Amino acid sequence: MKSLILTLILTAFSYANNTIKITIDNKVINVPQQELKDLYLKKRSTINGIKVMPVDTKDNQLFKEFYSKVIKKTPQQLRAYWMKEIFRGDKQPPKRVSNSALKKLIKQKTPVLSYSKNSKTGQILLTIK
Repeated sequence: MKSLILTLILTAFSYANNTIKITIDNKVINVPQQELKDLYLKKRSTINGIKVMPVDTKDNQLFKEFYSKVIKKTPQQLRAYWMKEIFRGDKQPPKRVSNSALKKLIKQKTPVLSYSKNSKTGQILLTIK
């Protein structure tokens, strides 16, 4: 399967407009922040028609920053949301994976959506591979 790479850069500008800029094959596409939120809360499984599997990082600081800025949930709200969904039997939260486990997941057929932090700029980068 041909590897699909999308890079999303979340900036203060994109937060203000509630859209996230995605670069796909040198084309820039705007994705509503709500779509990304729904993807990480497992309310949807596709982004722009592409089925993706969201994963979380094991880095607690980045995890908290991502969910507070992008998903707009505190750790307590997130825990309560997933407890309710798990109790209902509907959904499971995204897996929390290390960098080495992420590389293994990328080899699967389903594109994986992950996030990291640019050490120079401090921006959160989302990548679909």
